[in-house]
Amino acid sequence: EEIDKMVVELGKQQKDEVGHRDWCVKELNENNRSTTEAYDVKDGLVAKIDDLEKTIDTLGKEINATTAAVAEMQEQMKRASENREGENADFQETVTDQRLTQMILQKAHDRMAQVYAMLQEEPKAGAPHIQT
Repeated sequence: EEIDKMVVELGKQQKDEVGHRDWCVKELNENNRSTTEAYDVKDGLVAKIDDLEKTIDTLGKEINATTAAVAEMQEQMKRASENREGENADFQETVTDQRLTQMILQKAHDRMAQVYAMLQEEPKAGAPHIQT
């Protein structure tokens, strides 16, 4: 009778141990799956970080290149503005010279018109006149 109790008790303990072992195996498998998933997520994030770092590097280089291009364009615009100012000054000087030339030519024309008008006038009666 005592042995039967012990056999029953041992059977019960064996069931409990098998249940506990099954639970441990199940938990271990879940833990392994979770660990694998976490490593996959980590690897994905590391790859994303690397990609973003490359993107940051590329964009930084592009920003530097664009900044240099903008500075060069501003310098060219400044030079072009200075050139236009110089050309405008030359143009204004040319316009002034042409206006002065027109005034001089108009005065010369007016004076020549006076001289030739006197020569083309009909001689007045009684005035000495020699024809050749």
